[in-house]
Amino acid sequence: MEKKKRLELKEKGWTEQELKKAERIMEHDVQQSKAFSRLVFWSALIVILFANLAVSLVLIPFLIVFSAVVLYSVIVLLGISFGFLYNFLISTVGTMHKGHHRWTNILVPIVAMINIIIVVLASNFFISKLESNPVTQNPFMAGIVFAIAFVLPYMILKLFFKK
Repeated sequence: MEKKKRLELKEKGWTEQELKKAERIMEHDVQQSKAFSRLVFWSALIVILFANLAVSLVLIPFLIVFSAVVLYSVIVLLGISFGFLYNFLISTVGTMHKGHHRWTNILVPIVAMINIIIVVLASNFFISKLESNPVTQNPFMAGIVFAIAFVLPYMILKLFFKK
């Protein structure tokens, strides 16, 4: 509790015991708030990771059917959409340490890229089993494009809307 506030309460007749009790209650509330923020933060991170996996699975039919231009357009659109969603979820947890945000800003795009690479490899496997011979896509390029599109909203918000 601030010294000024403490003095005001003492002038109003609060005893030292009452002040200490109030400080303990306020400290307990702060600890609960931090614990809840951590829970929300890690839950949001897990949701984003599963959403990336879901996007990767949804892309399998696109990888088999569409040409490279259409495929990369879909990948960029999904990457930017999930990038904005990620920024919204993570930025609403304002009480987290900057280190947590840095780790997630590194971890999530890497996981997104790995998801896309795995799905492209899986779709290339399915394509090889088909009797027709459609063009297979480069999994590393698809992963890189998705990761860049995913990080793009974060970079735009940091560059143009500095808090």
